[in-house]
Amino acid sequence: MIIFRKRLLLDNDPQELARVKQILDKNGIKYDVSTTVSENANTRRFNQAAAVHMARGYSAVSSQTYVYRLYVRIKDYDRAASLVSYKKK
Repeated sequence: MIIFRKRLLLDNDPQELARVKQILDKNGIKYDVSTTVSENANTRRFNQAAAVHMARGYSAVSSQTYVYRLYVRIKDYDRAASLVSYKKK
């Protein structure tokens, strides 16, 4: 979590992230983005075993996805949420 910020977006779609960033940039709202890689446990174990036996990584059956979190300042949250058409939860 980023201090003094509120999460506006949690998504795995890079196009949605780009759309929201463009709107915020256009309206002068500062933001921070955090990106993590998500993969299920079975895929991770398979890839680790393949790396050991093949001396390299293997991800042909990978279910990796990127998870994007976009944060805005708390005082900007309501305005940002209305600009990107998100309802406050």
